[in-house]
Amino acid sequence: MRQEVATTGGGTQTAAARRSDVPPIRTLQVVLKVAERCNINCSYCYYFNMGETSALERPALIDLETVRALAWWIRDGCAELGIGRVSISFHGGEPLLLKPARFSAACTLLRETIEPVAEVSFAVQTNGTIISPTWLDLFADHRVHVGVSIDGDRTANDRFRLAKDGGSTFAQVEQTIRRLVEWSGGDQALGPSTISVLDHRNDYEAIYHYLRSLGIMNMSFLLPDRSHDHGFAADEGDAEAYGRCMSDLFTAWFIEDDPNVNVRQIKEVVSHFRNTAPAKPPVSAEPAIAYQIIVAQSDGTVSVNDSLIPALDWFKGTPRVAIADLSMPDFLADRVFGDIRRAGDTIATACRSCDWRGLCRSGDLENRYAAANGFDNPSVYCDGYKTFYETVCGTLLANNYPVDLFEQRLSRTLETVGH
Repeated sequence: MRQEVATTGGGTQTAAARRSDVPPIRTLQVVLKVAERCNINCSYCYYFNMGETSALERPALIDLETVRALAWWIRDGCAELGIGRVSISFHGGEPLLLKPARFSAACTLLRETIEPVAEVSFAVQTNGTIISPTWLDLFADHRVHVGVSIDGDRTANDRFRLAKDGGSTFAQVEQTIRRLVEWSGGDQALGPSTISVLDHRNDYEAIYHYLRSLGIMNMSFLLPDRSHDHGFAADEGDAEAYGRCMSDLFTAWFIEDDPNVNVRQIKEVVSHFRNTAPAKPPVSAEPAIAYQIIVAQSDGTVSVNDSLIPALDWFKGTPRVAIADLSMPDFLADRVFGDIRRAGDTIATACRSCDWRGLCRSGDLENRYAAANGFDNPSVYCDGYKTFYETVCGTLLANNYPVDLFEQRLSRTLETVGH
């Protein structure tokens, strides 16, 4: 059956005519930079303290005309490409520097414009220093999932996440999280969730229990931004130290034994060993991209996923285009997106005999990069991944996970690896 979708010109386009130079996309994730400045000064911030300062060249806050233009750019692109879901993540800088009224108007514009074509969901990632009752009402009205950045207890958080005058942000952020937990009433669609950057000096069993004491059910722990060209400074530990951090988190999570608690990095590994059959896509289905990430800036330009900034000399050569000059399908047809997909789907040459390659797939692209040979490298955190996987798998086997099933699941992950 040929389905028809509306276009801005009042006509229709058949889904069967979808252009072939952009693979099918299940969900388009738009990281929307509504504020290009921040009210605190995190020393590890890649936009303000790691050499990528382009944000300072753009408007501090997005205006509604830019939001309107972006909404129609997304709508038209989704109609042409047959994309059924759009996830919009409000980022910065600090996104709540945008006043509540403009933020609310932006949510309304985006939803009303895009939803005739694709389902829309909202999330916001905040440093937790600005939230007020007005913001909470707005989040409830627009069903905005709230994520808060906090690195752990006071010692961990104040090592990097300080106010511009050098003062602590911890008490304010902790109070915000407690308020959000109470406000959400257990509705995990609203949050809060947390994102923390790992540091080898922290006690992660203690940090896990601290976040749980606040009522957090969904956590994510990020490896510090680092490529092979930067390596580890003398005071930054080494890759194996970060594996121990993840192992300590896993131990705390495993001992608590609450299936409702989700630590993203743990879930990604443990899911390989669930005693369930792998989902089988329809035989006729064309391979689809689960999440295609693009970044939209306050000046109406778009670019590739900015989590790749640690590969800075490569990243600076990627396209940044004005939505007024190029349609979304034409932007997504740029060869850089194919390059990113192929790099992410290809195991590094040095990893092809590693028993863990099906789990880590050579790690995140930004941690694989070296100017000498691009992304054809194991993660700079390779030894850490090995430590983490050995802890997870050893714990499963020590707690009566069947050896034959373990070997079957590990073999299955290896079968899915691309070369």
